[in-house]
Amino acid sequence: MDFLEGLDELARRAREESTPVFGVSDAVRLRILSERPQTVTLIPLGLFGGLSALAASITLALAVQFWSYVTSPVMELVVPLPEIRLW
Repeated sequence: MDFLEGLDELARRAREESTPVFGVSDAVRLRILSERPQTVTLIPLGLFGGLSALAASITLALAVQFWSYVTSPVMELVVPLPEIRLW
């Protein structure tokens, strides 16, 4: 119980203390106003967008080229049938 009584005493002392009152708004406002705004460059974003567009156009060109080579899986089952003699 001595530990809890010690905590009660510390809490009572903390409640009795007066907290200092001071304003920091002027210092914060001065610091915000004194900082220069950073310039934003869009070069990396434009470069990334350009490379993405280039990659997409190459992929589209290859897809159009290879579309003629794509066969249907069903046709793979039907193509061997004319070679089989049923009669």
